[in-house]
Amino acid sequence: MQAAMLDVTVTSPSLIDMEVFNFWIEGYSSAFIVKEACCKLAATPCAKEFAMSARMLETHIRDHYSQFSVLEAGLRYPNTFVQACAYNQLSLSIRKQMVQKYYSVEERLLRELVGRKLSNKTRRELSELAERCELRLPSCKRQFDNLVCVARRTEDLSGRLVDNIQTLFLLPRWLSEFYAAVVFIITNRFEVLKRSLSYITFGDLTYCARQLMLHWSALTKGDNVPSGVDLDLQFFQDLKECKLLVEKKDYLVRHKLLVTRALHETKDVRIVGMLDANFKPISKAVINIACGLSQAREMHDFFLDIVEKLIEPMRSLGWPADEVKLFFNAYGSSAALLPPAKSTSFKSIWTRFIIPFANCVEHLYHK
Repeated sequence: MQAAMLDVTVTSPSLIDMEVFNFWIEGYSSAFIVKEACCKLAATPCAKEFAMSARMLETHIRDHYSQFSVLEAGLRYPNTFVQACAYNQLSLSIRKQMVQKYYSVEERLLRELVGRKLSNKTRRELSELAERCELRLPSCKRQFDNLVCVARRTEDLSGRLVDNIQTLFLLPRWLSEFYAAVVFIITNRFEVLKRSLSYITFGDLTYCARQLMLHWSALTKGDNVPSGVDLDLQFFQDLKECKLLVEKKDYLVRHKLLVTRALHETKDVRIVGMLDANFKPISKAVINIACGLSQAREMHDFFLDIVEKLIEPMRSLGWPADEVKLFFNAYGSSAALLPPAKSTSFKSIWTRFIIPFANCVEHLYHK
């Protein structure tokens, strides 16, 4: 009788202290910072319960740091890290937690990165950005490298950008949307670092990017859904049809009357009395931004134009935020009653433009 040969592997579960992992994620990497982490860890219930000495705590942290350095290669490929048997010593829930923590972001850093190229030059500037954002340099490098990784691995994939990020990196929806917003704005080179735009938060940019990806991005082949990365350049060319709304005096006058009438139906709207003098420049600004999107430079200045040509003039007139919303509701719907809207194509183009545009203006209209 022939004996069967078997390969047997004996493993023991590997334990991860998530508090120590958080220190590592935040950039506590030097000997000095390890000591600082020891002081913080000494105050935790775990340290008190087991009467851990400072030396034991330091050994505990250093052992974990060595382990994290080994695991980092796997964390860069979340699907493999979560599914491969090589990491089965870690529980599935711990692996998922580690992935989400590893790809966590600081909004203040993303606000600084979102208008810059993902280049070596930007990476060299991270020490300055870390100081400005009051973050540790290793944490900034991790976030920058993760952002580069997400951008590169999704650039050639078909389908929606947010879905691809969520599937490829096993991230929650909200975090996938953060990454998608940065990739979208950087890929399309929107200007967001000018001084007049400094009041805009990363949350504002995420909201606006989501609007533009949903309405203005090109459709994916086959699925016919917005890709979320590449803007629809043909749509921008089609927007030139909107010029009629300000070039023809009759259309401009009628549009103003329709908007005024719609606002009159809403009680206590202060801006109605200002429309006679201000409707024309505001409408021209809206249409000029729309028609300029077909030019690369104008498209890059989308946020700058919204702030400088619309929001700042409206602020100087003292328009309340709620009335700005009422104005754009009336402005958008009234245009659909003008002669050009008899064309089905115009109506479709106008609706596709004004919904995200108005949403962006309204969302950015704050101090």
